[in-house]
Amino acid sequence: MAEKISVTKKGSAFFLRLVISLLYISIGLQGLITKGGGSGIRSLYNVFDSDVLLYLVAIVVLLSGIVLLVPLFTKKLPPVFVKAGMIAVLVIWVAVIFFSDIAPGFRGFDAKEWISWIESVMYHLIVLIATYEVSRKALA
Repeated sequence: MAEKISVTKKGSAFFLRLVISLLYISIGLQGLITKGGGSGIRSLYNVFDSDVLLYLVAIVVLLSGIVLLVPLFTKKLPPVFVKAGMIAVLVIWVAVIFFSDIAPGFRGFDAKEWISWIESVMYHLIVLIATYEVSRKALA
């Protein structure tokens, strides 16, 4: 007989936070290694003309991902670091949405690309909402 799999709220919150933290860690590493990264974050990294600023943002993203990850396994990280990391990833992801989805529209919007654009916006909003859900307890 097949076993029944139970998904608890605590287990799904743990998994969501794990996935979101790994996403931000990978985005930070992409910025450090390739000076760019995926399509969404590349638009944020491309805003900076200076390599120093690009690396600074990449390090902040990487550290924020680590700060999201560490509390899953230990309670020794001071809450102020967790809160700062949560705020940083929320601000960074809002900037990604602006620079990859909204700002390009100011340069001329091609209606043929509307479906692609709305898909990108939805992906970015899903990540933003997931990040907020992960951050909500620490930000309270």
